[in-house]
Amino acid sequence: MATVVIPTVVAVAYFGLMASDIYVTESKFVIRSPQKMGGASFMDVFSKIGMAKSDEDSFAVKEYILSRDAMNILNQDLNIKEAYSDQAIDLLERFPGVRYWDTSLEAFYRYYQKHVGVEVDPNSSIATLNVKAFTPEQAFSLNQKLIEMSEAFVNKLNERARQDLLKSATEEVNIAKAKVESTTLALMQVRTQKPDQQPDKQVMAQQRLALEKTFAEQQLATAMTAMEQSRIEALRKQVYIERITQPAKPDYAVLPERLKGIVTTLVLGFVFWGILMLLIAGVKEHHV
Repeated sequence: MATVVIPTVVAVAYFGLMASDIYVTESKFVIRSPQKMGGASFMDVFSKIGMAKSDEDSFAVKEYILSRDAMNILNQDLNIKEAYSDQAIDLLERFPGVRYWDTSLEAFYRYYQKHVGVEVDPNSSIATLNVKAFTPEQAFSLNQKLIEMSEAFVNKLNERARQDLLKSATEEVNIAKAKVESTTLALMQVRTQKPDQQPDKQVMAQQRLALEKTFAEQQLATAMTAMEQSRIEALRKQVYIERITQPAKPDYAVLPERLKGIVTTLVLGFVFWGILMLLIAGVKEHHV
């Protein structure tokens, strides 16, 4: 009764009458980045079209999706905490569940990580995003929103990297431009001055400023070349999300696996019953 009958009856009652339907949506994506043509990784399938997988960025996106920041954005835009706390959801599955007193964001973050999962294939770098929810619409909207947030996150990384690469080069160009402008203006002022009592000094000043202008123009050309190279490098380092499969609104609940749960409870009950019988038999034999 204690190890088989009662647990099985409870399992039948829960899975048959109480357990809420759980809908799961899945989407797949990969992070790609431009690849230098003529590189050594032509064996990669993405190399055939001049693109390379970005393994590190795939794991970065995974960590972002599972982060508190992503959870907070979802909660702000879609109010997921209230949705997962709906009283229509059974007690064991809804938030906060049996720990009804703990409604903190930290507790909800642990709950969130159980309902949102990301797996990255180490061989192909394809990331699979799974979202569990209690309505088809909610599961679909959460998955779609997370993909959009991931794209925005990648774009933010790209912009930050571009700014970091171009900042120093842009400053050098601005300094060189200012030097060219100042020497040009100084040279024009000297040339428009009336000859004084020492024309040789004026000629020498013109020659000096002309040389400074030429040197400044050379510096500007070098700085602009460096800035263009930095821009190309920034483009080469950019990454983006390539969606492989889009999230779809599920038409049936795949969880919980009701029959499997009942059978598992029954089998485990018999296992515990057998262990208990062996222990009892051993105790009786010992006393005899």
